[in-house]
Amino acid sequence: MELMINTLNRNEQVTAPLRSESACEASAEQDVVTVRRACGLGEYDAARLRFLRMGEPSQVRLLEDIPRSEAVRLAGGLPSYTVARLCERVPNTLRRAIVRALPEVKRHGVSVILDYRRRI
Repeated sequence: MELMINTLNRNEQVTAPLRSESACEASAEQDVVTVRRACGLGEYDAARLRFLRMGEPSQVRLLEDIPRSEAVRLAGGLPSYTVARLCERVPNTLRRAIVRALPEVKRHGVSVILDYRRRI
């Protein structure tokens, strides 16, 4: 009987991560939908809050998928280090558009971060 209970517990332990992974995927998809909707409505502050909760691969995909003007505006309000990190992973044309649209001081900060990260 005890062996049977342990076996059942092991099976439950194996399937538990699968449930949480699919819940995470659903949550990530919901985050993408929410960010897209907020950008479409011009609510960039709300979009940024949800965007920062997303994983980096999802962030990069989203920036590549939404219209360039929305991506530039969304990225413009993010922390400098986040912008620099994302700029390393997006296509060159999008990177240039984002960096050019930043205010001068923030653009300089992002450039310094990118230069430093290239050297290490």
